[in-house]
Amino acid sequence: MNKALFLSAILSCTLIARENPFFSTAESATMPISSNQVTHQPPLTTMTYNFPDQARVLKEATFTFQNVDGSLERHKLQIDQSIDWHKPLILSQYSTDKSTGAAASGIGESPSVDSGFIEFKPSGNQISLTTKYPILRSFSLSDPSSIIVDFSHATPFSPYEKTLESSPFTKVKVSSHGKFARATITLDGRYTCTVSKTLQGATVACK
Repeated sequence: MNKALFLSAILSCTLIARENPFFSTAESATMPISSNQVTHQPPLTTMTYNFPDQARVLKEATFTFQNVDGSLERHKLQIDQSIDWHKPLILSQYSTDKSTGAAASGIGESPSVDSGFIEFKPSGNQISLTTKYPILRSFSLSDPSSIIVDFSHATPFSPYEKTLESSPFTKVKVSSHGKFARATITLDGRYTCTVSKTLQGATVACK
């Protein structure tokens, strides 16, 4: 009789046992989930922060931002300056017009650049490549950050290079490599870029 009760107790404990006995119930229910998925948020325009009435000195500010690969990074900016709590703190992004020195918003855009057999047309975060020669391949380089697009073109020609003031594109270069020609598009930083074939050539989009 005692043996039967003992076996029943053991079987009951087995039925209610958790799948992993090395984690507590509370830990299993609140395990954090991390992901490197990059979310697309609206662009930063202008934000304001109102200081509490007892604030007198702004010591530091901490910025947490998401990188192009989805990872998070934190930077601390030392300030240590007196403030007037009556006035809000304004956070915004702006670019400077190099010709006038005035602040300007938006992404730069340059006129088209024609190397003779291929034309580049930047527009915002995209640049279109117009040519009658078919694309062979495309890839990216990290140092410097650039996009490479190879075309079928066997006729030798002198290298062509042109500076762009159309962020994120800073320079284009076309060079001859025997049986193909290479278009190199230099960027002003690290981006996630895609190259899409079109009827007229290709389009490079960066984000």
